[in-house]
Amino acid sequence: MTAASGEVSELALARRRRGAELEDAILDAAFDELSEVGYTSFSVEGVAARAHTGKASIYRRWPTKAELACEAMTRRMPTPSECGIAPAVPDEVTTVDALRGVARAITRVLKSPAGDVIRSVKCEAAADPTLARLIDEEFQAPRRAAMLALLRRGVARGEVRPEAVTPMVADVLPALLTHRLILSREPVAEATITEIVEQVLIPLISVQRASPRRPVG
Repeated sequence: MTAASGEVSELALARRRRGAELEDAILDAAFDELSEVGYTSFSVEGVAARAHTGKASIYRRWPTKAELACEAMTRRMPTPSECGIAPAVPDEVTTVDALRGVARAITRVLKSPAGDVIRSVKCEAAADPTLARLIDEEFQAPRRAAMLALLRRGVARGEVRPEAVTPMVADVLPALLTHRLILSREPVAEATITEIVEQVLIPLISVQRASPRRPVG
């Protein structure tokens, strides 16, 4: 097969793909591009070449590269439920144990190739307000909502203070792990997770138990 016939075949394939199939191919290509070149060098041209489609097909669906990168990242990341951040936790699992599981799941994701994509996008978002807003709305907000649901479950069980069910508190665990693994590139072992849970999360969310009064005299 000649080079010319190969190009014709690729164009024919692109023409046959429609709707969800084409979108999936573009998003897969976008994630692979992010993984290999990072957000700074990420381009619609590069994604179009990987997906064997035209730039127009991409721009019709995602007007900016920030929107494309954000959706590609969100699509390929584990869902909140897959990270253990869900209210449907077995009754025998305490809130603290559930949070330990969440920390382990987040750590696994951040240590995987997906962590390189998150690092690249988040570092760029620091200087790009539009990208930062998209990341918060599309990626972080669903995970924050799931964490809030887990905390509300803890309130119902008498394990979490109602005042601790806030977006800021819900962001603490992901923020600490992201800072250590992505920004500082510090290792996170099981002992580190235990320290974060016991030294930060438990004092932050736990119901304050009244100390028994000592008898007078």
